[in-house]
Amino acid sequence: MAVMTARRTGVQSRVRRRGVAILACLTAGLGALLVLPATATADGPITPTATDYLARITHVPAGIQAKVTDGYLNLWMRVPPTEDVTVRDYVGAPWVRFSPAGVAINQNSEEYYLSQVPVPATVPTRLTRPPYPPPHWVKVSSGHSYEWREGRLHALANIALAPGQSYLGKWKLPVVVNGRHASIIGGIWHRGAPSVVWFWPVLVLLTCALAAWRVRSAELDRGLSRAIALLLLVLVAVGMGGKYLHGSPDVTAGNVLLLLLTLAVLGAVAGRLLGGRSGGPLLLLTAVIALWAGLTLLPVLTHGYALVVLPLFLVRVIAAALLGGALSLVLFAVRMLDRVAT
Repeated sequence: MAVMTARRTGVQSRVRRRGVAILACLTAGLGALLVLPATATADGPITPTATDYLARITHVPAGIQAKVTDGYLNLWMRVPPTEDVTVRDYVGAPWVRFSPAGVAINQNSEEYYLSQVPVPATVPTRLTRPPYPPPHWVKVSSGHSYEWREGRLHALANIALAPGQSYLGKWKLPVVVNGRHASIIGGIWHRGAPSVVWFWPVLVLLTCALAAWRVRSAELDRGLSRAIALLLLVLVAVGMGGKYLHGSPDVTAGNVLLLLLTLAVLGAVAGRLLGGRSGGPLLLLTAVIALWAGLTLLPVLTHGYALVVLPLFLVRVIAAALLGGALSLVLFAVRMLDRVAT
């Protein structure tokens, strides 16, 4: 009997240590992300979730469709199949050409190198001073729309801001439409990071969960953990839906597929929870899913503009609730594992 008791005590101790380690790792990971530079969680080179800068178009030549995508990073254009439109680069050389045959880019343009993703390439010296070489056109699409990284949209983001300044200035892209000179014109705006008060709900939720956890009631743990888990699944569905359904410029088939896969996983987990299966492993899985979604949406708590289809206030509430709820759920998951071990 003494051997069995000692063995059981050892298992309980290992489970507790494992649970504490999991919670510590999750909390440390969250803390590390919070102290990273802003550029590490938003304004990134590819599909940012949030940004401090937003470019808007104020004038576009008749017949041309143009949209700024990913906040202020890219420009998307669509031209009627019968039109011939050429976008010029920084020095006036032809850069992107739309024609009845499709879309072509000039690889002898400075912007061909500066528009590379994730980082700009070095521009050859022969392209930086006259005489400039003739265009080297490469067809990139047989369609009539194209999207590229456009540095002129966000060049103003590098200037120093005066206190309270929101409008940074105007940008202009010269284009030639059927032989006529015209311009796509717009501006760029800045909105600073929101208050750190948005992180208080994370601490409040975790504190409340700790208070309930200390009661050590199996019935309370079971009911509260299931309620938290189901709520987190709903928040993940809404939050990630808001991200995946944000068009750049349109909602892609890939984003729709990702959303459907996410909803399928959430539905499967919710079904097991509603079916009465709320053991430690399932709760831990739910916590990991919620933490993944919360970290994906974390930039909306540290940047001024959210690139999602949801209202800004709502998506911030969802992000904070996901982070706090995920960490809280880990506590109950560890308790469940502890009870199974005993």
